[in-house]
Amino acid sequence: MWHLRLVGGIVGGVAGVVVTGLVLWVALGPGAVWVLAHADGVRGLEGAALAEAIDRVRGRAVSIGTGLFAVAAIYFTARTAQAALDSSAAARQTAVATEQGQVTTRYTAAIEQLGSATIDIRLGGIYALERIARDSARDHPTVMAVLAAFLREHSHDDDAHSARPGAAGAGDARSPRTRLRPDLQAALSVMARRDPDLDVEPLDLTEADLNRSRLRGVRLPGAHLRGTDLRGADLTDAQLQGADLGGANLRGALLAGADLTEADLRNADLSHADLRAARLRDAAFRRADLTSANLAQADLTNANLGRATLRNARLPGADLSQAHLAGADLEGADLTDADLQGTGLPEPDAPEPPAKDMAVKE
Repeated sequence: MWHLRLVGGIVGGVAGVVVTGLVLWVALGPGAVWVLAHADGVRGLEGAALAEAIDRVRGRAVSIGTGLFAVAAIYFTARTAQAALDSSAAARQTAVATEQGQVTTRYTAAIEQLGSATIDIRLGGIYALERIARDSARDHPTVMAVLAAFLREHSHDDDAHSARPGAAGAGDARSPRTRLRPDLQAALSVMARRDPDLDVEPLDLTEADLNRSRLRGVRLPGAHLRGTDLRGADLTDAQLQGADLGGANLRGALLAGADLTEADLRNADLSHADLRAARLRDAAFRRADLTSANLAQADLTNANLGRATLRNARLPGADLSQAHLAGADLEGADLTDADLQGTGLPEPDAPEPPAKDMAVKE
């Protein structure tokens, strides 16, 4: 449509110039004489008087014609500019449509690769999806949702985790799982290095089997990790603010320096986990198992540890101020130099108050 408007504008402009020229010719020639011949008070003029009258009529005609020409020029310029804008907008729309078509083609091919039975082809599909997510902010959430679904679905495959020969216990022919299959780890790594600012919804890895996975420094704020198996996973310095880890298995996980502010860890297994200097403000640990966990220097301000198991946990220098500890099992816990203000627990190593002398003085 834009090119039709442009042609129409040009034709209209040319026609306007022609018509204006004809009008001026008539007005400056026979038109001026005709006006004088029919105007009251000027009929019958001769010689210099007639010539002067004709010049005046022609001057007015020129002024009028110039004004009309200026109006026509403005109109033509506006039409041309609008046509140019329409052309530019159409070109942009065409470019966007072409780009989206290319992205769709690439996405379809990557999904086909992801479903391949050959691991090398699956890896190619995963990295192709990562490229799409980087090139198209619009498709970023879809790509991450696909990779999350891939992990939830295939992290439970029989060959999803490699085994370390000779590491099984006595009388057990099976070796413990030690690391994720390369394609699963690749999908997890792509999610770990994504731009969280482009997320529309928190990532959903509910009940995925990610034990011993490498997630150091991963950014998963608000992620759905309920019931996820993260045994022995490396989550050092991970950003898990507000994440849902209810019932998750984090036994022996490395969480030193991790940010779990306001995270939900109710009923989670954190036994033997490394939580040194972790940020755990306002986190919910109700009924969580923290047996033998290392929480040295951790910030547990206002955390809910009601009915949590903290047997033999290490908490030297931890900040437990205003923490909720009702019903918590602290047998054998090391609370040296811990801040227990507002918890209702006595400060560690605090001197016993002197006994009151109940003897009656004579």
